[in-house]
Amino acid sequence: MKVFQMHVNRIHGFFGNDPPPPEQTVPETALEERQHLLSHHVRLVCQKLTHGLFVYGSRGGLGKTKIILRVLRQERIRPVLLNGHCTPLSLYTNLYNNSDKVIFLDDCDSLYRNLPALGILRSALWGDSNRGRLVTYNSSQLEIPNSFNFTGQIIFTANNLPSKNHAFNAVLSRVDVFELDASNDDVIEMMYQLADDGFESMSPSQCRMVVHFIADNSASRELSLRILEPSYRKYLYSQQAGIDWRELVMTQLDQFGTQQPSKVDTTVDDLDCLKQVLDDHGTVKEQIEAWCQLTKKSRATFFRLKKSLSTSND
Repeated sequence: MKVFQMHVNRIHGFFGNDPPPPEQTVPETALEERQHLLSHHVRLVCQKLTHGLFVYGSRGGLGKTKIILRVLRQERIRPVLLNGHCTPLSLYTNLYNNSDKVIFLDDCDSLYRNLPALGILRSALWGDSNRGRLVTYNSSQLEIPNSFNFTGQIIFTANNLPSKNHAFNAVLSRVDVFELDASNDDVIEMMYQLADDGFESMSPSQCRMVVHFIADNSASRELSLRILEPSYRKYLYSQQAGIDWRELVMTQLDQFGTQQPSKVDTTVDDLDCLKQVLDDHGTVKEQIEAWCQLTKKSRATFFRLKKSLSTSND
């Protein structure tokens, strides 16, 4: 997602020799913290400190594939990418032809239920990091040797963690396992931060207006970041077509995600709590600590509502 990369560039800009004062620093959302932790797990693979990494999360659109590919690119590693349907023969052939490379199996869910394929993965992921791991496979269609030593690494992703699958669990025992998941509140928090960058000809305030509409009308839907850029584009289109952008975005929300229990809008209560915290505590650090303890919400929410409160008082 283009808007996601723009936000990453902005965050990286804060790590110079002269960091901004605490009140100007944009805090990480809970989702960003998980994404950055995933980046470190990918770097462990890049540095050959682990044989592989399995990343899963039932909520799509949180950036699993984008983060993995971005970190590999930063580490100057060109992975062998396999996605969708992949047979055991195809898996074995690709491992044989790229025995010292990083193999990226992106959402090859059917492969994780295939016993021969899981046997290949178990062999490729078991053994000393600095030595070849013997992989064998027998097939009448095989046109290459039926065994070889694999010295590369494997990263694989899925939406769900396959349960009650002993063969797959044996594969997981050989790699790092990371769950990238988030609540609707986490996703919305990150949308608000992304909105601060604007989008094409849209100003940050226009972007925040769209995010606010999504937040107000998605209580029964499971959100992902994938909905943000299409919503911005519907807003831009509506300005040219002379129609209400809300109707276009609402149509998208009606068809998006799975049903969730309705949630109560706590914005007014949160603002009242924020005002009390600001009155009771002098330093920003004390205010944040009191806010998080009272509301069980993030630093990012604190700063967003504080900014909103400041704007409304101007």
